[in-house]
Amino acid sequence: MRRISLLAFGLVFTAMFAFSATAQAPAGKVGFIDTGMFADEKEGITRYYNTLVALEKETAPMRQELQNMNTRLNAIAQEIQRLQNPPAGVPSTPASNAEQIRQKNDEGGKLQRELEFKTKEYEAHVQRLSGERLGPINQDIGNALSEFAKQNGYAMVFDIEKLAEAGVVLAADPAYDITKAFIAFYNKRPAGAATAGNPR
Repeated sequence: MRRISLLAFGLVFTAMFAFSATAQAPAGKVGFIDTGMFADEKEGITRYYNTLVALEKETAPMRQELQNMNTRLNAIAQEIQRLQNPPAGVPSTPASNAEQIRQKNDEGGKLQRELEFKTKEYEAHVQRLSGERLGPINQDIGNALSEFAKQNGYAMVFDIEKLAEAGVVLAADPAYDITKAFIAFYNKRPAGAATAGNPR
């Protein structure tokens, strides 16, 4: 079972799932949803998962470039360490080693600055893409959740994942978990209701 981590994209799912769906009916039921399950390959929200997969593929070249740069930085650090402490039997001179170390430090410093710049560029790119692609879907999920809660008599629906992350949940009765029921409800909705060009 595969679940795409939103953290890989620097994404934060919109916290729209702790709300009063029927303020005039305080005696209604209470339930919770694990929004982390939305990104599950087999048991999650199909359109949400597929959009994350597309984002993952689209941003893969930039992530690979960052990984390659980081690998090169680590290699430079190892080369500097080797020059500072040459293995026994390897011919070297202090002056020659000092010059090579200086060159490697310059190369590493330049690469480090480039990596920092490209990392910020990547994060901004991902944030923009996620807003364009996931924003409308998040909004549609919120609308669907309001509809689901109203149809099933829920006065309050909480995002258990966010509450757990905040450390405010010590225990939760699985009987109140409506995650699978809501996901099934959402996946049966007409396709195309939440696209980047047609937000609800």
